[in-house]
Amino acid sequence: MLGIIIGAAILGIIIAAMEGGEFPGWGKMVLCVLAAGIPQLILNVALPPELWFVGTLVGAACAMFAIMATCGMGPKRAGIAAGIYFGISILIGLIVNVVFSA
Repeated sequence: MLGIIIGAAILGIIIAAMEGGEFPGWGKMVLCVLAAGIPQLILNVALPPELWFVGTLVGAACAMFAIMATCGMGPKRAGIAAGIYFGISILIGLIVNVVFSA
């Protein structure tokens, strides 16, 4: 639950910065994070661990469509926002793995 809230906050900040406006709203951002995370989780469970990037790419594509639908952004801007979100998400995941593996 905490991961969803943090992900929604990060994605909301990215979209607000790109649009030059206010935070889009928690409901929209939670929906976008769930639309990105659920397909990614399913694929990461179904595929071997060395293909982790497939789930990430599919999650980014789903996030792009969710951002387009909820925030009214065009496909290019939504794709950029989803890409930035997943870059930050991967970076946070790597940092957590390094911290807890030591």
